[in-house]
Amino acid sequence: MTDIRGNIVTLRPALESDRRDVFEWLAESDVTASMMGPPLYPELPVPNWEEFTDDYGPNFFDGSTLEVESSYIIEVAGQSVGHINYEVRDAPTRFAELDIWLRSMSYTGHGYGPDALVALTGHLYRTLAIDTFLIRPSARNPRAIRAYQKADFVVVPMSTQEQLDRYGAGDYEDAVVMVKAISS
Repeated sequence: MTDIRGNIVTLRPALESDRRDVFEWLAESDVTASMMGPPLYPELPVPNWEEFTDDYGPNFFDGSTLEVESSYIIEVAGQSVGHINYEVRDAPTRFAELDIWLRSMSYTGHGYGPDALVALTGHLYRTLAIDTFLIRPSARNPRAIRAYQKADFVVVPMSTQEQLDRYGAGDYEDAVVMVKAISS
């Protein structure tokens, strides 16, 4: 596993020693309320450590399943600012679903998220020949939607049933389907 370089960020393969930090950034930071938990997201409770480790098993942190899923730490000038991961799926066609979060609100608004998404999608295209990428933020998170649009993700209007049929269950009842396609 090697680092992936963007214009601003470097994506460093996540290690088991990063796992607790990644959990805390997701579930115990000042960005948590913008992604999950009451009052804004009552349907998506904040996970505890056990729930997190069930969702993000050791393979996300050891590089053993790069062809299927993996995690990276987003770094700027050697400092960890967030986390990004992917899962490759084959139905109905081959695509990768991405998830990203920054460690603190102080790291938002600097272009780190969009740069990380561009770097990772380019890397997956070059190394795994994946040309379609999916990300599904909540409609209640317009800031995330704008950031993903900066990384060339496009909103694809889709009913909840269409989304379920095509991509499986998402995290949010009001998920916005955003797709990025890379053509050669």
